[in-house]
Amino acid sequence: MRKSVQHMLEDILRDYPKLPSYIKQREDELKYPTPEQDDNVGGGRALNKLSDPVGREVITINDDRWLQQLKKERQAIDECLDESGVVTEKIIQETYFKGNVGLRMVDLCDRQIIPVSTTKAYELRNSFLVELGKKLNVDVM
Repeated sequence: MRKSVQHMLEDILRDYPKLPSYIKQREDELKYPTPEQDDNVGGGRALNKLSDPVGREVITINDDRWLQQLKKERQAIDECLDESGVVTEKIIQETYFKGNVGLRMVDLCDRQIIPVSTTKAYELRNSFLVELGKKLNVDVM
């Protein structure tokens, strides 16, 4: 797996605990859009401004690509976690979901937080990342 793809998938995993709030925030932005600011401060009429609220294209929740991508990432991670074993799930939780920024995989294995060898932990993590990449339609090879 290329390092750039691995880093991208790791960033997605680090954002996983915040995904529900990102999804809620984006849905609220779409449901309650902010009105356009009126630049016509001095008064008078805006000559080139058409008022056609029906004709304006409104992005709905089903059409918003960013929102759909967030939901797709969340679903893919959930599926991968469900399909993975207990040890793999523990590795992913300790490495990406918790605030163990200073702890490396070697430290997690040495402290027996993850009950496998370092080599096995890297293998399990890498296989999880490959499966996640496949579910997200990312070219992992």
